[in-house]
Amino acid sequence: MTAPIAPNSPDVPETPRSTAGLGRTAGRGASTTLVGQLIRIGVQLGGIVVLGRLLDPSDYGLVASVAAIIGVGEVLRNFGLSSAAIQVRDLSRHQKDNLFWINSLIGLALMLLAVLISPLIATLYGDDRLVLLTQVLAGTFLLNGLATQFRADLNRNFHFVALTGSEIGAQVGGLAVGIVMALNGFGYWALAGQQISQGVLTIILLIPITRWFPGWYHRRAPMRHLITFGSNLAGTQLLGYASRNTDTIVIGATLGAGPLGLYNRAFQLLLLPLNQINGPSTRVALPVLARLQDDPPKYDRFILLGQTIMLHAVTIVLAFSCAQALPIISIALGSRWLGSAPIFQILAIAGFFEAAAYASYWVFLSKGATRQNLYFALTTRPLLVAFVLLGSLWGVYGVAAGYSLGVALIWPIGLWWISRATDAPARAMFLAGVRAILGYGFATGISWVAVQWIPIDLPFARVALGGVALLAAIGVVMLIWPVFRRDVRSITQARSFLRFAKSSKPASEGPTTGADRLGPATVRTPVRARKAGRTRLRIIRRLNRVVQGLAAASSLPYLRDRTALERAIGRLRPFDLRCEHWHVLVAPPGEGNIGDQAMVEAFLENVSGPVQVLVRRSADVRIPPQHARRAQLVPIPHLIYGAARAHRQSMALLAPVLEGALSLTVVGADIMDGAYSVRASSRRADVASLARSVGVDARILGFSWNGHANAGVRRSLARAGRMGTRLQLRDPISSERARADGFKNVVDVADSVFAAQTSSGVAATEYLGTRPQPYAVVNASALVGRSFDQTTEYASIVTALVQAGLTVVLLPHVVRHSGDDAAACRAVFDRLADQTDGVDSRVVLVNRLLAPAEVRGLCAGADIVLAGRMHLAVQAMFHAVPAVALSTQGKVAGMMRLFDTQELCVEPGVRLAERMIPVALTVLGDRERYRDHLAERLPEIRRLAALNFALLPSDAVSHPPVQNPPAPSATRLNRPGPRPTSHRQGPA
Repeated sequence: MTAPIAPNSPDVPETPRSTAGLGRTAGRGASTTLVGQLIRIGVQLGGIVVLGRLLDPSDYGLVASVAAIIGVGEVLRNFGLSSAAIQVRDLSRHQKDNLFWINSLIGLALMLLAVLISPLIATLYGDDRLVLLTQVLAGTFLLNGLATQFRADLNRNFHFVALTGSEIGAQVGGLAVGIVMALNGFGYWALAGQQISQGVLTIILLIPITRWFPGWYHRRAPMRHLITFGSNLAGTQLLGYASRNTDTIVIGATLGAGPLGLYNRAFQLLLLPLNQINGPSTRVALPVLARLQDDPPKYDRFILLGQTIMLHAVTIVLAFSCAQALPIISIALGSRWLGSAPIFQILAIAGFFEAAAYASYWVFLSKGATRQNLYFALTTRPLLVAFVLLGSLWGVYGVAAGYSLGVALIWPIGLWWISRATDAPARAMFLAGVRAILGYGFATGISWVAVQWIPIDLPFARVALGGVALLAAIGVVMLIWPVFRRDVRSITQARSFLRFAKSSKPASEGPTTGADRLGPATVRTPVRARKAGRTRLRIIRRLNRVVQGLAAASSLPYLRDRTALERAIGRLRPFDLRCEHWHVLVAPPGEGNIGDQAMVEAFLENVSGPVQVLVRRSADVRIPPQHARRAQLVPIPHLIYGAARAHRQSMALLAPVLEGALSLTVVGADIMDGAYSVRASSRRADVASLARSVGVDARILGFSWNGHANAGVRRSLARAGRMGTRLQLRDPISSERARADGFKNVVDVADSVFAAQTSSGVAATEYLGTRPQPYAVVNASALVGRSFDQTTEYASIVTALVQAGLTVVLLPHVVRHSGDDAAACRAVFDRLADQTDGVDSRVVLVNRLLAPAEVRGLCAGADIVLAGRMHLAVQAMFHAVPAVALSTQGKVAGMMRLFDTQELCVEPGVRLAERMIPVALTVLGDRERYRDHLAERLPEIRRLAALNFALLPSDAVSHPPVQNPPAPSATRLNRPGPRPTSHRQGPA
């Protein structure tokens, strides 16, 4: 009977950490690796610049001649065992010890072999200096062999910070040694000293960081599967290395050290972004992909996201470097290295395809298909060698061209191969690569052309202008190519994917628990992580606003919409003059916003005849029962907020609505300047322009205008004004800003809710009784509360009002997922309930969303209203009740200027109570004067509000016919499109 193995026995497989928090770990690893690689790139660039000015091209040629041959041993030294240790699911302590000794012994054997063949290498190149140089550089085999499994251990256990730190430390130390030797005249020995010292420092740093020291070799530990995996991978890597270094050997043997030095520097500049991104990204991707093998959908999403990030990160660097190779090399290395610039430009083509092919390499390794990878290499690598040998007939440029062409052909072959050998999404990977080729290829050409007029002796000017031209060209591609834009945007969402994706465990492991997820489903996110998440979200939103603003400013979205609308109208039968006409109202978002609902109701109360209300969803706004017979909701989900094809298809639903429209009114309010959504604001202005383009009267209902509005939105609104849309600004400050921006057809009005005609006391009776005590209405806005702790501030404000003898009604004004005032008011109520002085007994919490008429009725009996939302202040002043409102985006200040009560506008933020309580107490102390003043101003405000609906065409006015409507045919639609949906009542 076999004794059970103890849990801490070295024979027990040492499994990597579970999939709990795998996404967060991968995300942190990606971030750490990215930061580390940026530092490494900086160090390597510094080394290239400094050593390039201290050494001659022939010095680099000598070292490259040796490295091209003895580098084969570096592949054999690793033998694929580092990847085997990372990829395998279970690894015991004894297996890890054995892998260390195997790598070390291989490194020692290769070092001795290199020492023995050093005379042959010198004979091949015809330079006796290479004998001793080869023998010295051979020491790197042993050093790297000793370090291999230490690196693999850190990588396997996701210790990316330690691994990255050790690599940077060794790189900096090695560079310092190389620079000191070069300054002291050691020539090419400085490069050799850099490599040897870097290897020594790596071991010195890794051993204490890893906290593991290998034991003796254990013969009974199962090693066959690891060696099989590694041998297949080593064969593949050997073929790849041989094919990649054929060019170096050919140039060194035929043209000498000088041309080889130029070619080597160009190739090293190419490898700089590739090695600093490809290798470390594999370090992060491989362990994650290995855990996702059993979940194909998540595996596919991860591999596509990883490829997209790699392609764009590498290609933008290569595109800029290729376009501006001459000035960059002139600045970095000096004029004696300019001969490497055209070589680099040719090799940049190979660089892109090398980056694209790395995702295929991930698939082979993560799926354990190293044998298929070996067969693939055996098939394709000889092809690359043949192209290099053929290109060598035309010298160094021919070698570079042959290498690039060979790599370009291998990429699609590799995708075809993985599609046959695995279930990876090869077609999607191919299309992503093609998009990157076309997009960045165009940008490279623009960047190159833009600097041709600048002399080469002004390299900094070339680099600056070329960079601007490249970014501008990429921006243009993003504007006109939505799929490319989505690829770029997916890079900004990479950390979110890694955080929230979930890993699947094999069925044999039992059901997946909350702890086995990639995302933090059951683990509370630390405050630091939440802050970082909010920062990333703000950055993503800002980038999104910039992209959408550029799109709006280009006019391309509007032109596409107009073409789609005209095509849709052309498919309708000729307009029937006998049919019913209607007014069209483009509703605000609604979704539980009393202010939005109030503007819709104000429009219905002031406009006669049929009305069609365009909404995103039928439940967004509510049509009151008294208007249900003449008003209908028409859901067009993607008209305002949709994107790409879905939005353009909405033109087919808009066409029949506009065909029978007497007028089109867009509810503007504070959603027209892009402060909330650039796309939605520009789309609302564009809908008005589209209506004008087919002869429909259009206007934008009284709205505020921000002094710093988005440029794209400003362009869309200016176009609407030029086309005849009435731009109705609801306060004098907004009017001044609009006219300063050059808008045409600006009309001064007041907020449309001041023209409302209904008020109800139902809510006041429900919450305060038929004979209420003096009371105040207070609103805590969830929107304002995002920037500071308003609960404490409002608790102090409510306490002050209660001490002044008032009952306080806490009134939510917006109840939806993006801004829940109900939760904000509840937090204030609960805070007051915890107090012991009885304040909460004088506080009433409104626990439902009131109708606008109920809000006006509730405010009518109040002594004062303290509003975090502008439209609550509007509905209070509707009854000449003084309202103290928080100033947001300048819109409240403009309304207060209409009433000449600017002192009632209070800035939100920390210490809000200190600012609001004195204002509120001042108003309460002189409430009658304030009421009289507001009542005196109200008639003029209501007259201005009524101008929102002035000059609307009546049903007696015939609809302007569409010019040259095409005759209906059998292939055209012979019906006016879907009828509007019937009115559906429900909460606002």
